[in-house]
Amino acid sequence: MSDHETAESDLLAQRYGRSAGGGAPGARSGRGVLVAVVAGVVLVAAVVALLIVRSASGPTVDAELLSWDEPRDGVLTARVEIRRDAGLAVTCDLVAVDLRRIIVGQVDLEVPAGPDEHLVVPADIPLEGDGIVPELRGCHPASE
Repeated sequence: MSDHETAESDLLAQRYGRSAGGGAPGARSGRGVLVAVVAGVVLVAAVVALLIVRSASGPTVDAELLSWDEPRDGVLTARVEIRRDAGLAVTCDLVAVDLRRIIVGQVDLEVPAGPDEHLVVPADIPLEGDGIVPELRGCHPASE
C-alpha cells in the first residue's frame, strides 16, 4: 500500500467516523463494553441489597380505618383492618376529633398475638367532647 493510499484511507476514516483499523461506525470499544458491564453489575448489586434490607427490617404491620358509627353515650366505635405477621402483637393509636380537628378522645388499641394475619378489630374511643370522626394515627408491633 502506498503512502498516498494510506493518507486517503486515513482521510476517509476521519470523514466517515471509521477507525483507522477498519472498524465499523458505532462499533463499541473494549472500554465502553467494560463500563456497561460494570454499571450493570452495580445496579444488580444495589437491587439485591435493597431487597435484603427490606426483608431484614423486622415485622410488618399495616392498618387502615375501615368504618365507624355515630357517637353514642360518649363513645365513638371504629373498626380497624390490620394486616400483620402471624403471631405478632400490635398496638394502634386511635383518636377522635371534633369539627375543628381538635382531639376529643384517644385509645391505644391492643391486639394480642395470634395466628390471623388479616383481621378487623372494633375499638371504642371514649369521648370528652363532641367527637365526629376517628383517625388512625398508626400501628406498630407491641413492645414486649
